[in-house]
Amino acid sequence: MFLKFAAAPITLFGLGCRRQLPDLLRREGVKKALIVTDASLEKLGIRAMVTDVLEGFSFAVFSGVCPNPTLENVQDGLALYQQEGCDFIIAVGGGSANDCAKAIRVMAANGGELKDYQGPNKSKVRGAFLVAVNTTAGTASEVSRAYLISDEAARRKLIFKDDFAMPDIAVDDTELMLGLPAATTAQTGMDALTHAIESYCATSRTPLTDLLAEDAMRQIWKWLPAAVENGRDEQARDGMALGQYLAGLSFGNAGLGLVHAMAHQLSAVYHMGHGLSNAVLLPTVLEYYRKTVPGVIGRIAQVLAPEQCMGKTPEECDVLTVTLILQLSQRIGTDMPLSRLGVTRDSFAEMADKALQDGCLATAPSIPDHETICSLYEQAL
Repeated sequence: MFLKFAAAPITLFGLGCRRQLPDLLRREGVKKALIVTDASLEKLGIRAMVTDVLEGFSFAVFSGVCPNPTLENVQDGLALYQQEGCDFIIAVGGGSANDCAKAIRVMAANGGELKDYQGPNKSKVRGAFLVAVNTTAGTASEVSRAYLISDEAARRKLIFKDDFAMPDIAVDDTELMLGLPAATTAQTGMDALTHAIESYCATSRTPLTDLLAEDAMRQIWKWLPAAVENGRDEQARDGMALGQYLAGLSFGNAGLGLVHAMAHQLSAVYHMGHGLSNAVLLPTVLEYYRKTVPGVIGRIAQVLAPEQCMGKTPEECDVLTVTLILQLSQRIGTDMPLSRLGVTRDSFAEMADKALQDGCLATAPSIPDHETICSLYEQAL
């Protein structure tokens, strides 16, 4: 058996763990950080909770990251990095800030156009030291070498997967997550669950990624409702942070599938949040898998509710998986039709075209044709 496993070299985890950052940074000899974040985290004081512990280091703040970071965001952040003479980068946020920071790192070291680096390992130089401080329990971008940037002109999400984009330090400090709104908690949590589920069904999964995905699903299943109901519940926040982290390690090495391939197009065309896009499509895609690859998704129910699977056939476990995910989505408020989110049928053909070209589709257990993808969008409408 041959395995290649990628992860951030150092992870800090737990309530208040960001306070350990200065000691680690001093060992690297860095002096001035570009802080990559968004306006909401700046306003809420979350960015300050990170920079306040950076005694002995100077920094400049780029707070212009959009919910789906754009090529323009990357250029603006890069310009500030160079203008301010920064020598390392700290991302503060969820997947958007982390992805933008990765792109800035790649561009600062390698130059050219960001589009040139699409695909696996296209950059040649590792670049500046990168710290990814995660503030949501969702994307796990802090432990992933992948990043996504929106090309607004083409209405497309550009996908990059680069070992040199992997953060050097990942920080999952649940103190930064305690104030997260219920809706954001639910949507990012469903994103994390989708990561675990898709990697668990991916054609390139391994025994190692399966173990990570299984524990991720258990953690998220147990703690997501509690985190949505009471955002100040430290135990629930810890459980969700661990679940999304494990899911990130799994999908970062096993790949994803059809849910993400379709969800990326909702973000690109409708600027829909990534977590919500995944949440509203997950049950529909699982139902598609149930019909096209019997027995594959039933393994999910065996992880989430083993007692309910006793005496059931693999096909019956498939049905139970769809039911369980629907019930969770209804409980936390992410079960909603695409039509309520402004999606219209006239975009289906364009989104299906782009979904078929999306890199996440390569590891899906069943790959639909254009007509079927349009039909799946219709079912979710």
